[in-house]
Amino acid sequence: MINDINIGGVYFPGLLVIALVTLVCILLFVPLFSFSRLYRCLPCRPLMGLSVCIVTFFLLLQGLNALGLLA
Repeated sequence: MINDINIGGVYFPGLLVIALVTLVCILLFVPLFSFSRLYRCLPCRPLMGLSVCIVTFFLLLQGLNALGLLA
């Protein structure tokens, strides 16, 4: 179970915080992918953005679980 995160006395749901971190990561990753020639050849770029979002979210969850930060 993902614990709530306390920031300044306000509790935020853990999944919400991870989703916001994922959004920030995507805002950094997608411009980096746009420099790639492969990314320019894709027929459906929004689908690629969605898949990057899902993969980033999954990797964040797995990494935080491996570090023991999520119970």
